[in-house]
Amino acid sequence: MYQGKGGPQREAKTFVWLIALCAVAGPDCRAARSATVLFCPFDSLAGWSVRTVGAGEAKIEARAEGNPCLAVFAHRASVLLSRRLPVDQLRGSRVSVGCLMRTEGVVAGPQKTSVAKIHLAVVAAGRVEHFAARLGEDSRWGHQGFTVDVPAEAERVILNLGLEGCSGRAWFDELLVRNDRRGLYPLDLSPVANASHDQLGLDAFPQGTIQWEGIPFQIADPLQCPGGDCLRLKGIDHPDWPAATAAPIRVGRGATDIYILHGVLGGRQKSPTPCAMWTARFAGGHDAGLSVFEGRQVGPIGSTEDLENWRVAWRGEDETGRPITLGVTRWRLYANQPLLELTCRAYHGAPPVIVAVTVVEEPPPSEVESEVESFDEMGEAAGDGALYP
Repeated sequence: MYQGKGGPQREAKTFVWLIALCAVAGPDCRAARSATVLFCPFDSLAGWSVRTVGAGEAKIEARAEGNPCLAVFAHRASVLLSRRLPVDQLRGSRVSVGCLMRTEGVVAGPQKTSVAKIHLAVVAAGRVEHFAARLGEDSRWGHQGFTVDVPAEAERVILNLGLEGCSGRAWFDELLVRNDRRGLYPLDLSPVANASHDQLGLDAFPQGTIQWEGIPFQIADPLQCPGGDCLRLKGIDHPDWPAATAAPIRVGRGATDIYILHGVLGGRQKSPTPCAMWTARFAGGHDAGLSVFEGRQVGPIGSTEDLENWRVAWRGEDETGRPITLGVTRWRLYANQPLLELTCRAYHGAPPVIVAVTVVEEPPPSEVESEVESFDEMGEAAGDGALYP
């Protein structure tokens, strides 16, 4: 084992100019190939097209706790933000759209749709179907959303939110669009990498992308990453090494599990104290933690035995034939909000070496939205057949 070295009609009409507006909209920020299609914490308006008709504005402002959000104001006017979603990630899947919303003094206009809203327009087979969640008058922060079955022949899907044909104020935050597929997201550790494997006395080391039980792990390329190909933290015999990640590891998507490819230099069979402590920070401000104990959640680099929550996932050999191994620890998350970032710090034990981290997002449960209404391209109610449970 290695020790290491050193209103319906108006809604339909509104969609006409939204189609043209979104044709030139920029690419989605924080878009993924599956599961989380879009997560927007509204720290900027990047990627959105803003249309204002009458007296109104849209801007980013701070919530009471200091986090940014989207604020929209209108006086007998329409202020709508739009963006085109990646249709290849939505075709043939059940899509959930959700957002935190708050309203103040929203006075509805002449049409049923003339309030604060989140709206999705699906273009397929020459028709346009509209789906929306609406909020009027005064309301506190709360989750609003709906679920839509997007047809396999969908041509375009456009997301809109704001105030339409009304007066008042509305705030939006933590917008999340997800499909019903499984998402696998190897994280980029290059910003926090602080060592190369040869510095740690490891003659063999994984490269590129490796797979373990269907989970991909992306290893940092030391030729492209100035910090090296792994993250080492301080521990017994190495008190001078970094105590924590130099910066948070960005995630920005839904997550149900985190898989960590790692090991420790040296190590003990059992430890009364954790060698490392991970923290996950979610949208909404709450955290979750994982304490990593030697002999349970992590094993020594070179050990060939699986532990309680550490499975040997990669094996190599040094020049003398001695094994060099890394294992995977699964961290189960229990949160409905998107995962913003991860941090890790050393505690008291052997030095941890983190090689790769992958976030897994299982399909979200079906949502029941009894208040969602559907309209065809003429703005007429589409009937029960177009409502999605």
